[in-house]
Amino acid sequence: MKIITLVTLAAMFAVVPATQAQQQEQDRVIVPLPPVEQSIELPASYKKMWPDQYEAYKGAYNLSNGQTLSIRSFGTNMVAYIDNEKWHKLVAVAPNTFVALDRQLKMEINLHDDGDANGWVHMVVPAQKLSSGEIVPEKVMSFAMR
Repeated sequence: MKIITLVTLAAMFAVVPATQAQQQEQDRVIVPLPPVEQSIELPASYKKMWPDQYEAYKGAYNLSNGQTLSIRSFGTNMVAYIDNEKWHKLVAVAPNTFVALDRQLKMEINLHDDGDANGWVHMVVPAQKLSSGEIVPEKVMSFAMR
């Protein structure tokens, strides 16, 4: 009797991870990313946003690489930073699309009626010197947000 109970419990526990894996698979959302750019350019035409225009964008957004993009006010400017690093002053270049004036970030943030948001971020990863002495050049990386 005890052996049957243990076998039954073991079978039940084996089903739980499989069920969790199926649920995680169903919860997965695919976010299409635009092509990664070689560099982030500031278009000739852009506009400064005033606080009342970017209020809805303020907050923190989870990126697909585990980092957090934060959008805040700095005086009358809209700024963004990733994981408490250097802040970047943003301007609007298209609906829901923003570029940092220092050309280190570009992002699209799509706000939804339910309070959720999704989009993408291109960010410049600076050049790095490896322990071998080799220099890895600066590059632009792209991450999904939600």
